[in-house]
Amino acid sequence: MFDLLPFKRRSEVPSVFAEMDNMLQKMWYDFPFHKLGEDVDLKWSPRLDVSETDKALEVVADLPGMEKKDINVSVDGDLLTIKGEKKEVKESKDKHFHSIERRSGSFYRALRLPAEVENDKIEANFKDGVLTLTLPKSKKTVKKVAQIEIK
Repeated sequence: MFDLLPFKRRSEVPSVFAEMDNMLQKMWYDFPFHKLGEDVDLKWSPRLDVSETDKALEVVADLPGMEKKDINVSVDGDLLTIKGEKKEVKESKDKHFHSIERRSGSFYRALRLPAEVENDKIEANFKDGVLTLTLPKSKKTVKKVAQIEIK
């Protein structure tokens, strides 16, 4: 009689959910922000803020614990690349670590710029672990606001 009940084998239900989760992860794998909160098993990657004004783009990257000599920034056409290496914390003879959560190792971030920039006027500042890039837009990219009369 119990053979006809659909949930007799409860052990199969979790595997169905795990299978659905795997399919969703594979489907969204190439989506830009697919693993913002779950980068535990991935190499570390700095978080970026990208903003735009009428005259420039601004990119701000959090690079805590790094020195500017360990950071390389380049622009090739419309591709901005930020790469570097954060030194690993070495265990000393007097310390025994119980947990290490801070990221270390090399990183590479590349992003397409939404506007053409003047490469020779790019400014980069690094202070207190924050890299700020100011990328002036080229003259032909700077948009002029046109007022349109409504009839």
